[in-house]
Amino acid sequence: MFLDGARTVLAFGAHPDDLEAGAGGLLAKLAAGGAHVTMVVTSIPNRFEQRLAEARAGAAVLGAELVLLRDDAASRVEDYAMWELVERYDGIVDRVKPDLVIAHQAEDTHWDHFLVHRAVVSAMRRQRANLIAYSAGSGPAATIGTCFADITDHIDTKLAALGKHATQFSTAKVEAMRDRARAAGVSCGVGYAEVFTPLRVYL
Repeated sequence: MFLDGARTVLAFGAHPDDLEAGAGGLLAKLAAGGAHVTMVVTSIPNRFEQRLAEARAGAAVLGAELVLLRDDAASRVEDYAMWELVERYDGIVDRVKPDLVIAHQAEDTHWDHFLVHRAVVSAMRRQRANLIAYSAGSGPAATIGTCFADITDHIDTKLAALGKHATQFSTAKVEAMRDRARAAGVSCGVGYAEVFTPLRVYL
């Protein structure tokens, strides 16, 4: 499977908790397997100090390096012109040189997630790397797809990372994410899974 060769992983989220929600199990799995995982958080729109601490704690649980586009004050994704967002991502891609990139899905109804998706796809135009997309929402795309990551051995790590985002995830909401991963697992014959959309794959 093409993910087995991922040694340098770059994952983009619009906000703290997006990556943990949509791809936390895969990120934990890759990190545990020896990959260097970098999580990019584009903006912290509110409760800045709390959510900054949560972002750092969540990344630490997953075993990932955290990169914040801004770590000194609250900001919003739309504060960046698209060209500027692409330019910022360009710099991160050039530095990390990933062989696997994980981005928001284009179909995500959250406008900030869509903006991040478009900027990531543009930033990858000169980089030879596999590119897959995740859903951070709770719609059908969260459990139905064509690419599944078996996270059975890493579900507790994913949920522990989500639990660090206490401003966004109550205990009940964290456990609901376990149910979501279980439902995705049923679709592909494993205990727990996350769903991704392949955007560009080198075989």
